[in-house]
Amino acid sequence: MVHEEELLDAAARVLAGDHSASMVQIAAGIGTSRATLSRRYATREALLKAVAVRAIHVVDACLTPVDLPGTADGAAFDAALEELVVALLPAAHLYGFTSRDATVLADPEFRAGVDRQDQRALAFLALGQRLGRLRADLPPYWIWYSLWGLLDAAAEGVRDGHLAPRQIGRLVLTSFLSGTRTSAVPPPPAPAP
Repeated sequence: MVHEEELLDAAARVLAGDHSASMVQIAAGIGTSRATLSRRYATREALLKAVAVRAIHVVDACLTPVDLPGTADGAAFDAALEELVVALLPAAHLYGFTSRDATVLADPEFRAGVDRQDQRALAFLALGQRLGRLRADLPPYWIWYSLWGLLDAAAEGVRDGHLAPRQIGRLVLTSFLSGTRTSAVPPPPAPAP
């Protein structure tokens, strides 16, 4: 018996590659029958909502590094930022589509989860700006959206076979930091693969 999280992660992988995949296509992509999938989720909408709830839980766990105390220093911020980017890479690969799916976006539980996550991330990015680690002339929302845009691009590059999974951590972090860092902050070392 496949655990719920494994089934939802597998469904997310299928949906990340084809946002419009039918229940039959999703079932085939995860190696089960439509009947088996339908016993757990009566409709595609129910499956999408379950995937969205799973996405919230996964991204919540990825955001753990951003919960720094207000007394954190620049080095702690830099380490947390790198940890955040590396943690979000697989989440974006699996769950990035949820932020653009109309069914998912209409779900109040999903929207509340995203709003809560945004507030955690924005507080973290504002801390980075106060510490002089991130550019103060950019709105924190822009910095946050920029990171998700790069994560989404990395996931698509891997999915299309143009980028290797081992290189996207360095690519995302380098690209993100080159646009958001203050000029006084040296670039960090490349993240471990």
